[in-house]
Amino acid sequence: MQVFKAVTPVSITLKENNMIKLLEAVPLSVFLLYIRNIDADIPQNWEAPYIVSGLVAIAVTASFLYKKRMLNRIFLGINIYLVSGGVAFITHQWWLNRIYGDLQASGLLLWIIIAGIVTALFSPKGFIGVDSSDKKSIKKYSYYLLLFSVGAFTISFGFRDNRLLSEIVPFIGLFLIQKSLKEKLIEKNTQSPRSDSGL
Repeated sequence: MQVFKAVTPVSITLKENNMIKLLEAVPLSVFLLYIRNIDADIPQNWEAPYIVSGLVAIAVTASFLYKKRMLNRIFLGINIYLVSGGVAFITHQWWLNRIYGDLQASGLLLWIIIAGIVTALFSPKGFIGVDSSDKKSIKKYSYYLLLFSVGAFTISFGFRDNRLLSEIVPFIGLFLIQKSLKEKLIEKNTQSPRSDSGL
């Protein structure tokens, strides 16, 4: 006799949430796939990756804001980087493209830091991005994440010629730290009322 597992609304919701979270990674994925197939030494070749991924970033972010879904602060910074890069090409702001070229992967982390500062100061959910009535903890964990972001930028910028230490380790480490901090804060505030705001 074949036994079928019951699919509960909770399990469906979790799967939907996981799929939604993956959407925020789409703009960066488009950008990375695109640049792997161009001659990166020719500045003009970066125009299409920035513009295409920037448009995807706008669409994804607008969708999240419209649905009032929580924006992952790290992906928010990355998406702002992609949009600004695309706008720089469209408006011929070559100075910004040159800066991004010099910063390389650390340019994304710089925008993550900027997004972190703004959300830590002005968003009720902070840079950590958690619903909680405990504003003091939100500030504390947001500043922790911001500190780690600065550390990741320092490593990425300092080892720009090393792909592992510039493009991979800082980002993986930052996402893991973000996940750990969010879990600790959520566990601490399981009884906190949730906000209806998506940002």
